[in-house]
Formats: sequence, C-alpha cells, structure tokens
Amino acid sequence: MSALFAVRMISEAGPQLDREALFRSCGLDMASPPDQTVMVSDTDYYSLLETIAEHERPDIGFHIRVSRSISCADLGAVGLAWKSAPDLRRSFRRMDRYSRLYNTASSFELVENGDTYLWTHTRTTPDRLGMYLSNEGALATYVNICREATGAQNRPQAVQFRHQAIGSQKALEAHSRCPVTFGADVDAIVLPAARLDMPNLVGDESIWNFFASHVEENLPEEEVPFERQLVLQIADLLTEGVPPLGQVAESLGMSARTLQRRLADSGVTYQNLVNQARLELAQSLMGETSYSLAEIAFLTGFSEQSAFTRAFKRWVGKTPGAFRSEVGA
Repeated sequence: MSALFAVRMISEAGPQLDREALFRSCGLDMASPPDQTVMVSDTDYYSLLETIAEHERPDIGFHIRVSRSISCADLGAVGLAWKSAPDLRRSFRRMDRYSRLYNTASSFELVENGDTYLWTHTRTTPDRLGMYLSNEGALATYVNICREATGAQNRPQAVQFRHQAIGSQKALEAHSRCPVTFGADVDAIVLPAARLDMPNLVGDESIWNFFASHVEENLPEEEVPFERQLVLQIADLLTEGVPPLGQVAESLGMSARTLQRRLADSGVTYQNLVNQARLELAQSLMGETSYSLAEIAFLTGFSEQSAFTRAFKRWVGKTPGAFRSEVGA
C-alpha cells in the first residue's frame, strides 16, 4: 500500500494517539514523510487503521475524511490520466492498470452488470477490521475522484461491501450520497451504464487522438500505409497502457490472425510498431506540452518513469530530459 495513504490516515488520528509511534508502526520516519512511491505492507497498514479506529469508536470516520481529502492532484500522473480521459469509462480503464502503483494488495475491475457497471474491488488477504476499513476508504476515494472528473452533483447509484457494517456508518453514507449496503457478493461502486460515456469536465480528447494531426491533410485515408495506420492506432490507445494486438486488430476491423499475417508479410513486428508509437508520442508531448516526464511516461504506456527513461535513451541515444532541453519545451 502506498505510504501516501498511511501518512494521510495518521494525520486524521485522534490527539490521544502518539503520531511518531504510528509512523514507526508502518516503518516510516515521521521527520521525513515519504513520497507516493514508498510502500507499506498491507498487514502494517491494516494494523494502523485498527489502532486509529479503536480510539474513534463508535463513529469511525477518519478513513472517509482521508478519502474526501484526496484529489487527482495528489495522485500525480495517475490523477492526470484519470482526469484527462474523455469519459469515465476510459478513466476506469486507465485506473485498472495504474492502481497497481498505489496498491498491490488488491485489484480493481470494471464489470458490466445489465444496465449498470460495477467498479469492483477484490482483496485476497484474510478478513480483518483493518481490511474492511481499507476497502471502504478505497471505494470512497474513487467516489471522490469521480466527482472531481464529472462534477460535484454526480453520485454513484449505490456502493456495496462484502463485510457487515462497522459501527456507525454516518460518515460513509454522507460521503457517498447514495444507498450503501453490506453483506454483498463483492465490494463495488455501482454506476449507471449511460454515465460512463458522458464527457468528463476536463477530458482531453487531443491526447487520445494525438497522432491524427500527423496524417498529411492531402493524403486520403485509404492511401496511408498500413504500417502507419497501425502506429497511429496504437498511439491512440497508449494512455490505457500498451494495447494487446487483438484490440488494435478489432479497432481496424480485422481479426488478430489477419493482423498477424499482414505483419509477417510486411516483415515487421508488433513490438517494433509499439516502440515507434511510444517514441513519436513521447517526442510530441515533450515538445508541445508542459506535462512532467512522469506524466508522459504514463501517457505513453509505461508503468514507471525509470522504464520510460531507459527505453527513450535506447531509442534516441539521449535521456528524455536532454531531449526536452533541446526542443525547448
């Protein structure tokens, strides 16, 4: 679990608790608060939540206060990816992958359920109070950043949890502004299907279609070389992570087998086209935007800035920082 959340939880602990001791319980130094890349073990994190909760019963709400305070800006490039998606459907698709940077103890998935969608949250660790509080905080955080992306007036259709209610649920219900149920089959935020495709407030369609401007205006679409079409299509999908070959094939109206055959006939590999798309998009973003290198790494499908830096230097012979300095962005 990211130490970001542990530090925030400690900040909401009651005055009767020793904050320095709480930091030590998570292996953290109170004098040097960690950045968001530092991780705390799930068991230490759950114990921390249980300690704070014990002093706040019966109205346990510190974890919801933390969730309410978290904004997209706190999540860095991940928050940018969430907010800049044209709609919530693509926000959730991105976060399914990016959430692993903050939380390796659980997984998230967007699941269709008739006329609704469930943003499900699954943990594999043993049931305990700290885990239940963490689950509530995780979904409450998503409720919060959904509002930031779509507008304060929007709310989920429902929020549900597998565990039974813990003491008073006034804080959770007030924050969710929708029915909250317990004893469900899965932890999830329930959203109307139609809401997923409504525009986000500051969705940036230009990033999703960044390479459209690179097709010459006087060249008819059918004359664009096939390999170039693939590069453009891959680039359009990179903000969700590197797209599987089958997804690119489907977007071009062909089967994965057909695409593989055409690549073989052309003597090129799918990975080489992915690298080309990543490089061109990275160069354009560094030259034409003020996004940080960490944000550009995520927007080009890398999970870590260090991996992006190594790949870029291998492709270009210089670091992203050196390249940006030369182009003057």
